Amino acid sequence: MEQAGTYWPKLAQGRASRRRVLKSGLAGAGAVAAAAAVGCAPSGGPAARRRAGPPAGGALRFATALPVSYGLDPQAERGTGLEIFPRLYGYLHHVDPQRDDALVLDHAARVEQADAATLLLRLRPDVRFQDVAPTNGRSVAAADVVASVLRYRDHPLAVNKLWHLTVLDRIDAPDAYTVRVVTKRPYAYSLQVLGDIAAGAILPKEAIDSHADLRAASAGSGPFALDKADAAAGIWRIVRNAAYFGSRPYVDAMQWRVFADDASKAAAFGRREFEVMDARDAAEAQSAQVAGVLVDAKPSLAWLSLGLRLDAAPLADPRVREAIDLALDRDALIRGIAPAGGVVLGPVNPHLAGGYWSLPEADVRAAFGGSRQPDERVARARALLAAAGAPAPSLALQTVNTPRMIDVATAVREQLRSAGLDVRIDELEPLAWFVNFRKGAFQMTLIPHEPYESPDIPTRFFHSRGIDGTGNMFALRDANIDALVERSWGESRRSLRRATLLDAQRQMLASRAMLQLFTNAGYTATWEDVQGRGAQLVGSFAQYNYRQWLETPADRARREKQDAAASS
Repeated sequence: MEQAGTYWPKLAQGRASRRRVLKSGLAGAGAVAAAAAVGCAPSGGPAARRRAGPPAGGALRFATALPVSYGLDPQAERGTGLEIFPRLYGYLHHVDPQRDDALVLDHAARVEQADAATLLLRLRPDVRFQDVAPTNGRSVAAADVVASVLRYRDHPLAVNKLWHLTVLDRIDAPDAYTVRVVTKRPYAYSLQVLGDIAAGAILPKEAIDSHADLRAASAGSGPFALDKADAAAGIWRIVRNAAYFGSRPYVDAMQWRVFADDASKAAAFGRREFEVMDARDAAEAQSAQVAGVLVDAKPSLAWLSLGLRLDAAPLADPRVREAIDLALDRDALIRGIAPAGGVVLGPVNPHLAGGYWSLPEADVRAAFGGSRQPDERVARARALLAAAGAPAPSLALQTVNTPRMIDVATAVREQLRSAGLDVRIDELEPLAWFVNFRKGAFQMTLIPHEPYESPDIPTRFFHSRGIDGTGNMFALRDANIDALVERSWGESRRSLRRATLLDAQRQMLASRAMLQLFTNAGYTATWEDVQGRGAQLVGSFAQYNYRQWLETPADRARREKQDAAASS
């Protein structure tokens, strides 16, 4: 195993690599905040003072049909709020999975490793909360970080808490600006957890101690502050935080409108009532691509899978699970639902870190019989069901009752019916679906995975203790998988951890507890007046991005020409 003494210098090198990204103009909110910490702020020389820079002002408006599921509580929200709250709250740091897990500092001035199981995170003393109750402009302190971590651990709706429940030994504040984290064992993903978009948001201790309802947000220390949260009207507005310690946002405000349907959303975008539209798929994005509209396609870190409960008939029989795996035609699902950008996948998304942690596609296809023709797979599936004594098993498929998920569930049902399975779709409200999923109260369930940014959580789904340490929701218990996953936790050298996780994923595919369907690309349509949109940013770094501005392409070209002349 790589020793801790060599691990942290490599993280420092990773931070330096992020500096080059900053210079290329791709910085997200966390990266911009880190610029001051690593000496990347503008020089402020005479030429720099003469440069006009991007214009400030205006409101950047976003149109979407994805609901805000649980308000702006960062520890529970999984809908459009993921675009909003990362710009309201601050973070210790971020880990960039697309750049070899480079460490990007935000509110932390530095990170130290006292020993193999102890982290010391030193906060910047110049970072303040907004000057509103309950913080009234005070400094962000270590006690806020401690309280936020413990709240996440205890939050009933927070997901992916295995680190908090089984790895974390204790967290405290030895002084006002130092956070000490002690784990029960060396754990390669501790920094990812502490900088996670949900688990890493720094909330004010006063709001936590008073059990305040954070669905309407609280005082934050991010680049924006909440101005309006009207869930009934579907309008969420944030405005520039004048007290923000880092580079200020260019726009005065950002506003999101959640539409009841995609048609209304697209019509409003076409009328230029909004500058940015979250497109449902490639077809919708392409239909919006008129003159003056730019379409960005980004590889998605989210994906869909089908979870199976293994401890009851008929799914307890591995032949039935194999039959279901064979009957699923992933390529047909991609053609029908994600025709541009859809990709089959194994337990870890190939879009993460350029596929570094994921199995080759050929291995994945071999595991579900992808080399056979669809009719051959269906025939084999029928033979397996007959051999299992279940030629026409009846199964219930649970799904969230959103149009997109119902479309996927319907397509899955029809494919399984072709092999002789009798499938009923149970459409559930998001919270009811989530509760059932976490309790394992299902036969089959369609799982919309959030965009995980490390291989830790995707592989935890196959661990006998599950993603929160309380038990596996699929009733999967495999000692070999457990041993490999646990070995990966202590491997700080990425190459060794990768080899371990590839071995684990092969066994995960064989278990057929969670059948991966496909990942996709995310599409955004943007009017060309939006600059700095971060088209190259993936995952949470796109959600942290707050440095967009409004300027016509012609005006930008003229300004940059003038700036270049002023700098010469």
